[in-house]
Amino acid sequence: MICIPKMKAKEAEPTYILRGQDGPLEYISASRLNCWMGCRRKFYFRYVLKLPTCTSPALHVGKSVHNALQDWNHGRWAAKPLAREELQKRFYAHWDSELKDNPVTWKTEQDEIDQCQHSWKVQETYLDSNSIPQEEALEGVEVRIEAELDDLPPLLGIVDLVREGGRIVDFKTAAKTPNEETAAFTHSTQLSLYALLYREATGKEESGMELHHLIKTKQPKVLVQKLKPVTDRKITELNDTLHRYVDSVIDEDWTPSPNFMCGSCEFFEQCKQWKGAVA
Repeated sequence: MICIPKMKAKEAEPTYILRGQDGPLEYISASRLNCWMGCRRKFYFRYVLKLPTCTSPALHVGKSVHNALQDWNHGRWAAKPLAREELQKRFYAHWDSELKDNPVTWKTEQDEIDQCQHSWKVQETYLDSNSIPQEEALEGVEVRIEAELDDLPPLLGIVDLVREGGRIVDFKTAAKTPNEETAAFTHSTQLSLYALLYREATGKEESGMELHHLIKTKQPKVLVQKLKPVTDRKITELNDTLHRYVDSVIDEDWTPSPNFMCGSCEFFEQCKQWKGAVA
């Protein structure tokens, strides 16, 4: 089990909107934590005000591919592997279902058709890569793990895949081949959280981490990035970050982080017109 050093709780009481059901202090996930680390004001718009946003084509592709991979791995886990034709049908069904729930603005109708077809090609490229041997037993697929630690809201993670022997796998879609060193660093918070949750749930250390990159280039590629188990130093850094997250949300610190990515932020206009948090 993981020993997390206790820290003195703050005396301030968070408002109901922060600590209530589905508030940012109801639980902490990797997506919430990463958004907060990237820009606290973006975090405020997304997780406190819950402003509606439009799903981008890239996000839609990622969700559709991820959902089909989940079906594929569930079949393997249950020893009832899906035929390629059946998986293709499910992929298209996921594509349409996601569009119904989260509409996307495409450049043209043909753009959607082209992206859908190419996304299935990306999916097939991963299946053909046999990155996880067909005969390998899987420990878990889309594993939901929760943990209660001192002085923190509950931690929540949904792990894409746990391979035989306790290797944690996370699937990523990317527009171009990532730099492996950069990818390991940028995803380190998420991987550290998954490792912490896995250790809390099983009482043992993961045997390693893997990032499976499905790369959406004209000719799709697959990059499997194998990483060592998360270090104690990374777990300590994560612990510090989790407490800073809680403290800043309680303090209602929505300081922005202006950078060259602001122009593509879904909350750019709201941020420009910022006049302070809603009481």
